[in-house]
Amino acid sequence: MKKLLKTLFNPVLAWLLDFLARSCSSMPLSRKKRLAQLLTSFAWRIIGLRRREVIASLQQHLELTEAQAEKLGEKVYQHFLLNSFEMASLAYISREDLLARIKIEGLEHLDTAMKLNHGAIIVSGHFGLWEMIPQWLAVNGYPVCTVVRRQNNPHVDAWMENMRRRLGAKTTDSGFGIREILRSIRRGQILALMVDQDNGKQGIFVPFFRRYASAPTGPAQLSLKTGAPIVPLFMFPNYCGQHLFKIYPPIYPENYTNDITGQQQITACYTQLLEDLVRQQPQDWFWLHRRWKTQPADAPDNPWARLVLRQH
Repeated sequence: MKKLLKTLFNPVLAWLLDFLARSCSSMPLSRKKRLAQLLTSFAWRIIGLRRREVIASLQQHLELTEAQAEKLGEKVYQHFLLNSFEMASLAYISREDLLARIKIEGLEHLDTAMKLNHGAIIVSGHFGLWEMIPQWLAVNGYPVCTVVRRQNNPHVDAWMENMRRRLGAKTTDSGFGIREILRSIRRGQILALMVDQDNGKQGIFVPFFRRYASAPTGPAQLSLKTGAPIVPLFMFPNYCGQHLFKIYPPIYPENYTNDITGQQQITACYTQLLEDLVRQQPQDWFWLHRRWKTQPADAPDNPWARLVLRQH
């Protein structure tokens, strides 16, 4: 019975997602804001979805009072919903509209990295409008491939795959392994990765808001193996004007040793940048995720906390 219900529900969920995307693509911003406020009131105040966890995390990592964390947590919810509406519209947005909505800063950093002919590895996080990053790059002629995690719902997965590819971006499944990803970089492509979710025991532990966080080893390993620079890139939402697409100076692998220490230092470098950005605009980061779920057994004496983060 459970399997039958799942089979029936999966395509319905995909249809609802598509309906939302169609509606958002033509919905005025003022209406999106009102809808986000309404849903926030329901999800945050009435249902309390992950409310206590978000408040506790904000208190601990931003050193807020409970009242301050409560107020910011509600804003986190509202911004997440508003950003989700904007990202859903990517399924139907035109190239012209996409370009008109985005302002770019620091494009010269990406162009400098690409001139080395080693490809490039873009690292970003669930901050603001992250799904717009590969779309903008593809529309502007950059050969970008995004590493994605497949959805359990095959109908939703197919919908998201079409949304991500319709403007020219490519995707590769994180489950395919390292060979396919290496081929993409060696063909001179830009590999786009999200690097701010808990990576379990197989991750590498780096300081993040004065605690240890398990981060993926992939970006640093790929950079050291291929020579591809790592280029941090983040999207800052602005619902009073253009969204800001900001690219930061590359992290060059030749400045680090090709070993575990080099991997730790590279990972810590862009993780520190993300922390700085989250402190500036905490309402735009995905606090609903359990980022600090995995902790090293020897956290108090972990030498990674003593790494000196080199700026590049």
